[in-house]
Amino acid sequence: MNPRLARGCIIFLLALLLAVPGRAVDLRNRSTSSSGQFIVYCDDREVRSRIVSGAEEIKADVLRVLHETDHGKFPIVITLEPADPDKPLPPVIVQLINTIAGPKIDIIVRVGDDPAKIFLQRHIIRALLLDMAYRDRPAIKPSQPYTESPWWLVEGLIQILRRRDAGADSDVFKSIVNTDKLPPFEKFLTQKPTHLGTVAGTVDSACAMCLVEALLGLPEGHENLGRFIRTYPDAGGDVLSSIASQFPTLNDAPQSLAKWWALQLTRFAGNDRWQGLTVTESDTELSKLLTLDIVLDKNGRSQKFEFADFDKYIKLPATKLTLHTLQVKLATLGTRANPNYRPILTEYEHLSSQLAAGKTKGVAESINAIEQYRSTVVQRLGQITDYLNWYEATQAPGRSRTFDEYLRRADPPKLTPTPADPRIVDYLDTLEHDFAPLLPNALPGPTPNGAASR
Repeated sequence: MNPRLARGCIIFLLALLLAVPGRAVDLRNRSTSSSGQFIVYCDDREVRSRIVSGAEEIKADVLRVLHETDHGKFPIVITLEPADPDKPLPPVIVQLINTIAGPKIDIIVRVGDDPAKIFLQRHIIRALLLDMAYRDRPAIKPSQPYTESPWWLVEGLIQILRRRDAGADSDVFKSIVNTDKLPPFEKFLTQKPTHLGTVAGTVDSACAMCLVEALLGLPEGHENLGRFIRTYPDAGGDVLSSIASQFPTLNDAPQSLAKWWALQLTRFAGNDRWQGLTVTESDTELSKLLTLDIVLDKNGRSQKFEFADFDKYIKLPATKLTLHTLQVKLATLGTRANPNYRPILTEYEHLSSQLAAGKTKGVAESINAIEQYRSTVVQRLGQITDYLNWYEATQAPGRSRTFDEYLRRADPPKLTPTPADPRIVDYLDTLEHDFAPLLPNALPGPTPNGAASR
């Protein structure tokens, strides 16, 4: 063997040992993932194999969402050890370290009495984003600080991966829109989130997913988000400026960014728009929105106004905010309203914007025209429904059987399954046990032998 190559291998092994101070690392209790980027130290062989396979799956999913290729450079070393009750340390620590062999990312997991505190997926994604941000930069010095990706990017990716099969739950976004709890864009980017994983943190998690998917949906969104990850360490913590510089379509006034953010939340609130409203339901919902509840003073006293009576509320200080909120609600209703009602909602949304800007010219005439059209739509569609009901009840000669074939296909007869060969069942059960996927918290519990708890 080449002496220089042998010396390099020895230095690399020493670096792995010295990079974990105070730990007796047993190389026999080490597993390496298929790509070679993840190295797991743990006494339980089954847990090690599950973690390396699970880490590779997470990596593949993140690269797929971001449209990135696998250029992982830094080794990601995951060390599992029992927690010391006398030392109240965090259950998981992620840190970028420069060793003799080069930079690496350490994920130190301390398993205590409550393994639920460890959500390894989140920390693996943190490590992957660290690798993306620093792989093409000079190695950091021992005392040099470094910057991780924003919390909302990590959480957004987690929620996208978690909901890729079930789809996004629109109920959270509906509650945000309907209760006028729209988090300001700048504040959401800079504030620390509510403790994620709790009921209170559900809104922050949902908004994080909304933001990441909205950024990816912009023109060249995947390329711009990848560039944002790589340049964020140079932003000095200024998230808003960094987003504006990497996403040219958002490099606009704060009011435009706020409107864009509100529309994204509205879009997610209408994810169940396939469950459309009838004409009557659409008309009822619109009538509710056109009754405005406007705050009159600092004491919170409010008064209700009809939208058409704009001359009575146009000069109130809270009118502008109320009309902007109405725009969002009209856009939300438009995603589910009857198609015949969407021109009405679009026109009212335009008038809301016009009144919010203090422009009243021609508004009264436009409202009259909309209401005449609205009355016509409700009346004619009601007449059509009545006629169809009358015809079905009195004029139909009998069953046409036109849709019988469709009904048979939609509701096929139930077949009795053939009993399975017990030998095949036993074989599949064995495979399922041996190749079971890694669970989120399938970590070794505090058992005497350090065995993994399933």
